[in-house]
Order: sequence, then C-alpha cells, then structure tokens
Amino acid sequence: MNSSIMFWNCRGARKRKASLYLKEVVKEHGIFFIGLLEIKVTSFDRRDVDQLIGSDWQFFHVSSEGLSRGLLVLWKARFEKFQMLEFSSQFIIGDLEVPNRGKWRIASIYGNKDVYKRRRLWERLEFYSSKELPMVLGGDFYCILSKDDKKGGRRFLFSLGPKEMKSFLALNDFHEVGYVGLKFT
Repeated sequence: MNSSIMFWNCRGARKRKASLYLKEVVKEHGIFFIGLLEIKVTSFDRRDVDQLIGSDWQFFHVSSEGLSRGLLVLWKARFEKFQMLEFSSQFIIGDLEVPNRGKWRIASIYGNKDVYKRRRLWERLEFYSSKELPMVLGGDFYCILSKDDKKGGRRFLFSLGPKEMKSFLALNDFHEVGYVGLKFT
C-alpha cells in the first residue's frame, strides 16, 4: 500500500463529485493526509466529514469568506496524529506524526491573490520552517513561477509576486516535487 499526502483545490467540499473523487483517490493511492482548498463552506462538522470521506478521519477547517476560499485538513485518526500549530485564511500549519515515518510539518496553503497580503504567508511559513523537521507545503499559492504553470488568460510576467515566491523557496531550501492528476484544475 502506498502512503501519500494530497492537496486539492476542490472548489466546494459539499459537492457529491468531490466526495466520490476523493474516496476513489484515497483508496487508490493510500492517502493518509489531505489538504483541501477552496472548500466554499462557512461551517463543517463531523457529519460533513463522514459524508465527504468517512468516519475514520479527523479534521480541522478554516471557514470560507463568503462563497470563496476556505481550508480543510483531514487525517486518518487511527494511524496519524496531527497537531495544529497555526492557521489563517491563507494556511493551516501543523505537525503530522506518522508511525514508522516520524514527524513532518505540513502546511496546506490557499494564498491570497494580493501580493502584499501574501507576504504574511511567506513570513509565517518561514517562521515554522525548521532544519530539524522535514516540511511539506502544498496547495494553491495563488502565484506561479513560470508560464508553463498557466493556460490561457493574460501573458505571464515575472513580477513582484513570483519574485517573492521564488526568493522564499530558495531561502528556505524548498523544492517542487511531482504530482498525480490534472496539471490544471
């Protein structure tokens, strides 16, 4: 069995399609930690989690702002322990303890489109970055580093936002890793 983590911009956590897709991917890839972005709900309780993914998952969520944004992290309660360290409208950061795999710092990200508000995200992630603990960042940073990361729309410019993100990643020795699934959502 694989052991994976997953980040997904689901665009609505209460959609039936989201639940069906999530259950299938979790089963197929042995996922034990999920960061969902743009959940578009102001409240999310145990009953909602049971319907979305099943009863053996624990959760923490950040409410949406109106009909957009919102974050939800889920972890398999039987096997993992997740200790939330800090959250905001842009992130949920916590320590995930996995038997036989140690402790990992995990950040589920849904960055702000405003480059100046996004600076707060970089500051908080840098604060929690540690040489002693491996860290995984995943989600939607609302910022791209290359024209290959977009499809259609305006022409890509390596402006202030991408420059700050590239600098943050380099200074903290973060690296992009592969993924499974669609390149564009």
